[in-house]
Amino acid sequence: MMSNQKYNIMTRKKNYALSLLFAFYLLHSNDLLAQQPSQYTQYIFNYFGINPAAGGSTKCLQLKAGYRRQWLGFESAPVQQFASACGILKNRKPYVKTKHVIGFYQEQDKTGSTGPTGRNSFNLNYSIHVPLSSDFYMSAGLHAGLIQFTFLRDNVTLTNNNDDAIAASKRVIIYPDINPGVMIYNPKFFIGYSMKYAIQRPLDAVYGFSSSLQRTHFITTGASINGARREISYLPSINLKLGGGGSPLGLDVGFLIDYLDVFRWGVVYRKSDAVCAIVQFRMKKIQVGYAFDYVTSRMRVGAANSHEIMIGYRLCRNNEGGIVDEGRCYAYD
Repeated sequence: MMSNQKYNIMTRKKNYALSLLFAFYLLHSNDLLAQQPSQYTQYIFNYFGINPAAGGSTKCLQLKAGYRRQWLGFESAPVQQFASACGILKNRKPYVKTKHVIGFYQEQDKTGSTGPTGRNSFNLNYSIHVPLSSDFYMSAGLHAGLIQFTFLRDNVTLTNNNDDAIAASKRVIIYPDINPGVMIYNPKFFIGYSMKYAIQRPLDAVYGFSSSLQRTHFITTGASINGARREISYLPSINLKLGGGGSPLGLDVGFLIDYLDVFRWGVVYRKSDAVCAIVQFRMKKIQVGYAFDYVTSRMRVGAANSHEIMIGYRLCRNNEGGIVDEGRCYAYD
């Protein structure tokens, strides 16, 4: 039987781990706490999840799903997963180059399989793509749907069971969710701006203390640069993230090498957090990607590294509507 001393030590460690997790998982500024959007190392692979204007930028129907296990080995560490689909509506006037796109994006973010906090969202998508020239398009899009926040008090270990900050055993709230975005692109370059949580809402009813949902702004850009050999291309990218409440600027810088749009490998540096490796394979219509994050922040003391896997399926058609194997290497695909 475990002694009281050992039990108390383990309880304190558990409480410390949870407290540390919440400190990183929620952005802190004075007395204001704001939920962060989900974070993905393969942000270009899942750019539709960041920017609703990105859907339909290729001629392909795209289905994607992903799973991320953050800080493996850390109790109640964040777990994220998503699923999405988007495709171009059939144009009955071939001479009109404007494209209309519909789709959906679903995401779940929670603290471990039995962790106390969770966020679920489901958004329908619409975007319009207007040609600026023979190669360049400008698009504007919107994710609109619902977002649910949950807090399970029974899944938190407290030193004080009468803590007034966490009174209810379970709390759930549902809010409307709107995420706009714009993008300028051609097959070799893109730059986009998007916003998460355009509708700001208080979260006091869930977490029991002064907290709110803050807008988060993204500016993302990338390019596909031809190498000296025709089969090689380089894919640099930058993802800037600025949250509300005085949170620090987030920065991801990525560099991938593409071989014949079949195999990609490279690295991503996340400011003050991690150095990441990415490997991706494409087998005709199916693309699979894996990312490994080596944590360099203070989380390294109490947590291991992060793992992420994504899979995508794309069905491409030519101008006549026939199914083709799309071989072009898009900077944002």
